[in-house]
Amino acid sequence: MTTITPSELFDRLGEPARIQQIARYDVFDPTLQARLDAVAAHTADLLHAPVSMSSVVLDSSQFIIGQHGVPAWIGEVQGTPAEWALCTHTVLAGKPYCITDGTTDPLHAVNPIFAIAPIRSYAGVPLSDDSGHVLGAHCVIDVIPRTFSEHDIAVLTAGAAETMRLLAEHRTAPTAAT
Repeated sequence: MTTITPSELFDRLGEPARIQQIARYDVFDPTLQARLDAVAAHTADLLHAPVSMSSVVLDSSQFIIGQHGVPAWIGEVQGTPAEWALCTHTVLAGKPYCITDGTTDPLHAVNPIFAIAPIRSYAGVPLSDDSGHVLGAHCVIDVIPRTFSEHDIAVLTAGAAETMRLLAEHRTAPTAAT
């Protein structure tokens, strides 16, 4: 993936049909968030990772909808700017996305998230709904460099499927305008 400008990022992430799909989910429901937190904790446990989360990526920000082990300041604000969010790369790629060591990776080393949070490696898989839109990602983050295996991606994929199943329970019907 090559570096894209903030304007290109906004245009790609802000595609109206994708944003409309995201808006159909009640991601603020506390019951849903607790269940998504449990999915994140389960994924973190299975992959022996200190951090796991599910997020939706909007046009200019990432919103964390389920989390385990997320640094306090990120958890309090419930996200990061889209250009900092590693999940943005998963959304734009539309397939699993891994970073072995973000501090040495030429594409990611300049990302402020690696300077201000104890993050070194990342693996994420897309959260795709039945419309085919990639809404966000289910991921793990580690504080050490790490190469992720096919098994790791399979565990993340199962967590993403469970996340989408739970989200589907909190989706509103489309309106005539959508």
